[in-house]
Amino acid sequence: MTPFRYRSRIKEFREAFTKQVEAELQQRRNKLISPRNAQKFSHGRMWKTKPTEHGNEAGEMQAHSFEFSSRFDDIVNHDLAKFVEVRNRLVEGLMAQFQASLYQTISQSTEKSGNTIVVGPGQSPAEAFLAALEMIEFGIDENGEVSLPQIHMGREGIEKTIADLEAQGPEFTARVEQVKAEKSELARQRERERLAKFPLAWEGESH
Repeated sequence: MTPFRYRSRIKEFREAFTKQVEAELQQRRNKLISPRNAQKFSHGRMWKTKPTEHGNEAGEMQAHSFEFSSRFDDIVNHDLAKFVEVRNRLVEGLMAQFQASLYQTISQSTEKSGNTIVVGPGQSPAEAFLAALEMIEFGIDENGEVSLPQIHMGREGIEKTIADLEAQGPEFTARVEQVKAEKSELARQRERERLAKFPLAWEGESH
């Protein structure tokens, strides 16, 4: 038996609360992964990736959960601010698990392919950045523009890296720009080759 009288209102509140959490999570996830690169499953937990030189692997969904509690007195006293606090804690907790899972997956993938950079003794963050830039392949977005790589790291790490990059001389900056230009042109060339495999929409049409 529920201690609350209006059961229909309980269901409405639960649905509204869930929708708010879902919307905030989606907004936060969109900052890390483009919605165009996300897929939803209506059933099942596993999938197989397209065979590559690194093998043909099966993936499986991972469940994320976060436990929270609300004090009975807060509910009785109609302290609505507590619901907002709980919602925020829930979003933060689920996002922390999502980010850990995301970066762990990326780490496993890059280690398997060998696309990793090890910062050795005496190597500066700027040198590691350039080495990583030279290894990465640029992509083309849905608008046909070159998509530059993103940098994800902790606040302390990003501040140190930016400071080191700004301290480099013009030769280093010129090398970075040269690598970006070369990678961008290679990305455009790959895109031209890909598009060449498909006939234009109006080819073959008779009038």
